[in-house]
Amino acid sequence: MKKWIIVLFVLSLFAPLTCPANGEEAQKEGPGTAFGQVVDEDGSPLPGGVVSFFKAENGVAPLIADVHRIPDIVGRMYPDGRFNVKLRPGSYYMGALVITNPGRGPGPPRPGEKFYYARNDKGNLREIAIGTGEEKDFGQIMMALPDTFPEAKNLVTIQGRLLKDDGTPFAGGVVLVKTDMNKQRPDFVSPRTDEAGRYKLRLPADTPYFLLGRERSVGRPVSGSYIGTYGSNKPISLGGALPIGHLRLGQPASGMPAVEGVDIGPGKDLPKTVIGKPGQSFTGVDIMMFKMPVPGEQREKLQGTLGFGVNKQGKDKEQKKTGQEPANHK
Repeated sequence: MKKWIIVLFVLSLFAPLTCPANGEEAQKEGPGTAFGQVVDEDGSPLPGGVVSFFKAENGVAPLIADVHRIPDIVGRMYPDGRFNVKLRPGSYYMGALVITNPGRGPGPPRPGEKFYYARNDKGNLREIAIGTGEEKDFGQIMMALPDTFPEAKNLVTIQGRLLKDDGTPFAGGVVLVKTDMNKQRPDFVSPRTDEAGRYKLRLPADTPYFLLGRERSVGRPVSGSYIGTYGSNKPISLGGALPIGHLRLGQPASGMPAVEGVDIGPGKDLPKTVIGKPGQSFTGVDIMMFKMPVPGEQREKLQGTLGFGVNKQGKDKEQKKTGQEPANHK
């Protein structure tokens, strides 16, 4: 039981809180409760794991075989396939991840694990709708594997590599996919890159996508870690694209740690998008990875470049202490 509590707690980090912040919002957008039982195409209950809910209003169906869309809400699926989850009012796509090892930790489906989606009577993705404060029993919800849906056909394929700025492959990274660069959370996350830094995405067609290279799939970029943005071939400190947002602001953006005494200045690089028609394939979509600035290192580097810094200032202070005039002062 403790293992399940830990798994659900960590998985919830992927999703926003379900409870509104204040009383007025709670009355206006109070969560409803959805419950029921998930079964496979033969009518047998799925054997336990996690149920996931994806807001349909975001427009991008999560139905990709090898790419995981981060859910908006997650909840436990009991061994008999039953679930009971609080949801904010709205319409959702529903998924179910069968987990045989509760201590495996968070993240997308792993090799050997199966992820299902709710299917309607016509064989398409089913939407689960719930109202404010509503308690709704959905009964048995039929689930099916991703490649059985018509929406999974004729996808856009995007392939490329994550590369460090010295041209070497970046292995073990992920590509975050966003339809809006200003969103904090990505729409999809790729599997980890192989030893050659290669990644492959299969995404719904006719949608522009921003591609972001990262060391990890969750959390903000941290100083010292590697990041990359498709369309940007320079590090942030030299005008490269910011990890969040289209334009570079006067102050460090929300994805970049503040560096005391360092003005990152105006940037010229802006992220590029990739958009394709059904069945279209893109290759060579490489993303250059750069190390996020480390405050101390970046400050020293800039001070040395500008011809002044700790050494010179320290020398002047020492000269003042001894009463000696600096040689270049008159």
